[in-house]
Amino acid sequence: MKFQAVIFDMDGVIIDSEFYWAKAEMGFLDKYKIKLSRELTARMTGQSFRENALFLKQHFGLVDSVEEILQGRLVATEPIYTYQAGPMPGASELFPRIKQSGVKLAIASGSTLERINTIVNRFEWGKYFDALVSTDHVNFVGKPDPAIYRHTAEVLQIPPAECVVIEDSVNGLVSAQAAGMRCVAVPDPRWSHGDFSKANLIIESLLDKKLFDFLGIS
Repeated sequence: MKFQAVIFDMDGVIIDSEFYWAKAEMGFLDKYKIKLSRELTARMTGQSFRENALFLKQHFGLVDSVEEILQGRLVATEPIYTYQAGPMPGASELFPRIKQSGVKLAIASGSTLERINTIVNRFEWGKYFDALVSTDHVNFVGKPDPAIYRHTAEVLQIPPAECVVIEDSVNGLVSAQAAGMRCVAVPDPRWSHGDFSKANLIIESLLDKKLFDFLGIS
């Protein structure tokens, strides 16, 4: 292996959740007569739930409190994690291959820790991961701020330069590189909007052989 740690974003990277997210988000925003656009999706991806609730309230002048918006969005998206989203192709096969190399694995997500645990337990991935990190651990500061990735490196006790992040959003890419880590982008053309040209590698899926070569696994 060329790295000491591989850190995965969750939604859209290791779980196929973005279709369900778009559907739930449209239903939730319709209550406020807000249309879900590419720009709004890109702005909110990777941010914490609290940051997004504050953004929606301020940007659209919503009457509901930040807490009401936050809780409403949590309720609207809960089924994604409890039963809707499945593993991304190649995820369940990739984790043991990396683990066999003696490399540490982590998840660092803008989602809540409760939801990360729900996914890890549903798919029996717990044995592969050395750390599960959410914005809960960094005072709800989401991506593109580097706080979540810096914190993950501290938990793993691995220098950021020895970590590689796998992301599907520009906010995540910026966050990882600002933390001093390299970043592999796996953008989905349906949901991943923005410029990924600064990624260290761009792949089509977790099954892409270029990823194995980049990580140094056979």
